[in-house]
Amino acid sequence: MVRRCCVMRCSSASHDHKGKQIDNGLSFSRFPTWRQTEGNQISGITRRRRMAWVSAVNRENIPTEGVPPSMRVCSLHFNSGKKSENPRSPDYVPSIFKNVPTPEKKRKGMQLDEFDRGQKSKLQRCERVSSPQDRSLESSLQPTAENDTEAPAEESTYKELKEDFQPIPTDNDELATPLCSSETCRKYVKYLELKYQAIESENLLLKEKISSTGLNETGLQNYDKKINILTGLPTYSLLMTVFNVVAPFLQQSNHFRLTIFQQFMLTLIKLKMNLSFDFLAYYFGVDSSAVSEVFKHCISVMYCRLVPCLVIWPERESLRKSLPCAFSNSSFEMTVCIIDCFEICIEKPSDLLASTQCFSTCNTIKYLIAICPRGSICFISNGWGGRTSDKFITQQSNFLSHLLPGDLVLSDRDLDDEDHSLDSPEAEITIPVYTLGNNQLDPVKLENTECLESLRTHIEKVFGVLQQKYPILQSTMPIGLTDVDQENDVTYLDKVVKVCCALTNVSESLVHLPEQNYGSSI
Repeated sequence: MVRRCCVMRCSSASHDHKGKQIDNGLSFSRFPTWRQTEGNQISGITRRRRMAWVSAVNRENIPTEGVPPSMRVCSLHFNSGKKSENPRSPDYVPSIFKNVPTPEKKRKGMQLDEFDRGQKSKLQRCERVSSPQDRSLESSLQPTAENDTEAPAEESTYKELKEDFQPIPTDNDELATPLCSSETCRKYVKYLELKYQAIESENLLLKEKISSTGLNETGLQNYDKKINILTGLPTYSLLMTVFNVVAPFLQQSNHFRLTIFQQFMLTLIKLKMNLSFDFLAYYFGVDSSAVSEVFKHCISVMYCRLVPCLVIWPERESLRKSLPCAFSNSSFEMTVCIIDCFEICIEKPSDLLASTQCFSTCNTIKYLIAICPRGSICFISNGWGGRTSDKFITQQSNFLSHLLPGDLVLSDRDLDDEDHSLDSPEAEITIPVYTLGNNQLDPVKLENTECLESLRTHIEKVFGVLQQKYPILQSTMPIGLTDVDQENDVTYLDKVVKVCCALTNVSESLVHLPEQNYGSSI
């Protein structure tokens, strides 16, 4: 392979025009490698050296980012005839060129002589360190526990050795023999090997420590309490079960710079801790815009994968088998659910029409939620403006389509249905009765009303547990979450509320009635 020098006005080559190798004693060195994957410090040093080479050869068409392997510099442009890996050497960068004035060449030669004298002086100090009168360096080379943690006695000499004894690569960038071949240097190499092993061990321990404290599958494995604090899920096994359901549908993107598990944890932490996107961006080391994008994507996946299988309408037979004792009263034994509306505050919309649909003093979005007698959430409507009546939401949502003949639904008195327009065929929605101007209630109606009010408190407990488990539902939601996702025509706020309900359902039973302990919900 023909090698040519890339320096301007230099005609050095390894072969003549006929392809015959020329025995001119020249060697050709590649441009130094830019080691970008070995940390910021190494990357910066190697990049500056490559830029110095590009500047020295005075070739504007050579890109700093990707120097072709065919670009080489011949040994005529180095004082010693070959490049050096020592930053203190004049041959660390090519410096001999035809257009360099003669005084400058002399100055470069003086620098090389000065460098050689310095190297000889350091070698003499090395020999003194290894003399019988001072064995501190030699004793430090022994692989004992004490020496693994202590530096050699001659610390200044050690630092100089570490800086100055660098291997010289060959033309093929392979390591050649060190500058020093004395017994002292061999001992020093042995010391460096031991030091390297100690650093490797320390690095391994630090990696294990980071792994055990980080938000990854390994670091959370034995910390159920930590998982509950961060995500609201009680155990690691349950966390991984939920993750395995959504993981195949999450995207591993270079733009996010987050693993799939980190995207999943970021979303759960946002729901549970309600931390700002700016803080999450700082914690996970990404941009705020990326955090918002990750959250919306992940909450959409969780909405599609979790809500349909965790928020479900129960079959009548299973309801009858698991009906709590509190509902054994003949008046309520056909109860299928308890319903009420749940409100969330949002920022005031800039749109006039949207603003008028919200409550006057506190802009809210309202959801119709139904719970089974045993406490699990079985229905959630889409969001409506805070001014919308409970009756209208019940009519417009598909809640009534779930009811069967003979079903009984317990509701709040806010759901005024005097005309029974909400009743589906042969199903009934029961609300507490009140006097409406009469002096007193009928004794039977009074007893049923007291029992109904007692049973209805369970949905209030559910709302309390839901907000306590996921405090994001207690906060004022940014107006941006009311944007509609065009893929499924659902707002991101609706997805957040429904995902929180789904995650709450996988935990222990929400409501424990005094008469019976339920166990686990759906």
